[in-house]
Parts: sequence; structure tokens; C-alpha cells
Amino acid sequence: MSDLSSRRRLLRGAVAAAAASALPTFSIAQGSGQVLRLGYIGPARKPAGATGWALRQGHLLRELAPLGFKEVTTRNFPNGPDLNEAFLSGVLDVGIYGDTPAVVARSRGLESQLIGFDAVGMNVWLLTPRNGVRSVGELEGQSIGVARGSYMHRYVLGLLKENGLQKSVKVIHMFPRDGEAALDQGSIAAFAAQIDMGPLLASRGYPVIDEAEKHPTLRGTSVIVASSKVLAAAPELPAAWTRARRTALQEIHRNSADYYAFHSEVSGFPLEIVKISHPLSHFPRSRVPTRRPRAARRGQEVPAGREPREPRLRAGAMARPASLRRAALRSGR
Repeated sequence: MSDLSSRRRLLRGAVAAAAASALPTFSIAQGSGQVLRLGYIGPARKPAGATGWALRQGHLLRELAPLGFKEVTTRNFPNGPDLNEAFLSGVLDVGIYGDTPAVVARSRGLESQLIGFDAVGMNVWLLTPRNGVRSVGELEGQSIGVARGSYMHRYVLGLLKENGLQKSVKVIHMFPRDGEAALDQGSIAAFAAQIDMGPLLASRGYPVIDEAEKHPTLRGTSVIVASSKVLAAAPELPAAWTRARRTALQEIHRNSADYYAFHSEVSGFPLEIVKISHPLSHFPRSRVPTRRPRAARRGQEVPAGREPREPRLRAGAMARPASLRRAALRSGR
């Protein structure tokens, strides 16, 4: 066994042990009062988005109770690959995270099902040190910091390919928490920051030379994935989750001020940064988002009753367009 394989096995064991110590064991015994274990990405104390609001307001547990669940426990992870390790080790039932690591997990044999989308159209901000390069073209021969295996990584790979720089720019693995220090020290030429972190760094004076918003196919998606084990025990879980999200979204659209205050509180990011990062148009009302109405694409709220018809999500489906699959497999090594 190679040293790399040994390190990966040790890492998976460490992640599984840490997650198992924080999350209860799932029980499928009828009437035992199951605990659903939910994983999500970020430094936030609790998940945000429509699912987070549904959890806070009690909508999610109310929908899950008839399926035998008495509690939802949550655990945050620094990035998608770490959440994948917990998923593959069997210590999570549902995960909310980026599209790219979700595809990587499927390629590695995770028995799971896509049960919904928590957010679509997520932006990435490509920032540089103060007095650094001023364009993507100037990155030739330089290095970019980004969390490997993330939707930001997929954006970076796509951006470099669009500009013919995939062979001349070095991509360095870097957690979001380390991005500002690296920019401040000038140890990297650019850093690809996710929602919340991107506009926060921009507000601190780090120039933005590109955004995923300028490249529609490179924007990110936050997916909701459930393990096959929990779905076998509770096959109505996807429908219950969708109902809870819809109820939450109705409240969010009626009173966005309360929602944004909640999001800012649990995430620790300033209110204005949260509003920039999470426009309401990025929260899909349907279980499977379709092409957004023109108003939503302009960042405006879609009037009630004007949403596009929801397509059917096939059991076991997992969106894996070829371009995304290739990028994901490269980034998941």
C-alpha cells in the first residue's frame, strides 16, 4: 500500500471517529425514535438556507416525526471532501454541500440519492493581494489558492481552461480560513473564495478580478443528498424534506428581514455580506430547479404562482453532466 493510500485511510478513520463521537448511531428499529444525522459545510453553528430555517422553526422535525424521527442532530465540516469521508464511513444520514464533492462521492461508491437542491447559482469571487495582478490573463506562471474538491475548485479549473491557462497556473489547496492571510502575505497570486467569504474579503480591500457570475456554467449548486440506508428505512424522507423547505421558503419570502438576521447570527457573517451572498432567487422553491424565470435571473423575486412547473426527480438520480463529472473527478483526488 502506498504512503498516500495509507494517509487517506488514516484520514478517513480519523474523520469517522470524530463524527461518530459527535453524532448518535442511526437506528432503523420501528418505534425506537430515530435520530437523523445532518452534515453541512461551513463555520456556522447551525445550517442556514431554507433547510436551516425549516429546522429552526420546527417545520423539518414536524414533517419527519411521522416517519419515526424524534430529533435532528447537525455537524459542520470545513469542506466537501471531509463531509464525504463521514458519509462514506456511515456516520451521516443526510448531507448538504456543493455539487462537485457530491459527484466525487458518487464516483467513489457512495450509495445515496439526490433528494433536493438547497441553493443554486452560487457565486465565487477570485481575489488578489492589494497591488497584485489585475486580470485573469496576468495569472500565467502564478499560483491560485482554493479548497480542492469544492465548487470553487471546479470554477477555477473551468476559468483556467477558458483562458488557456490550465498548464501554466499552479492550483494550491487552501482552506477558506487561510485565504486572507495568504493574500495579505502575497504568497499566492489569487484566491477563489466562496459565498460569504468572497464579499467579506472584497469589503476589506482585496481586489476582485473575476466572479463565477460572469460564467453561468461555472456557478455552484448546494445539493441535499441522503444515504441509501436512511432512505430504505424512511422512503418518504425526500417528500417530507421538500414540504418542510417549501413552508420555510414561504416564510422567508414573506419576511426576509427575519431570515437574514437568523442567517447572519448562525453564520457569524455581517448582515450585508449575507444578503449579497444569498439572494432569495438562489433558493429554489421546487425540489428540482428548472430554468429560472427572467425576473429571477435579474435578481428579482418571482411572484407567487409564477414559478416554473417542477419536473419529476427520478429515484436514485444524481445530476452528473459530463463536464461536471470530469472536473469533479480531477478535483477529488
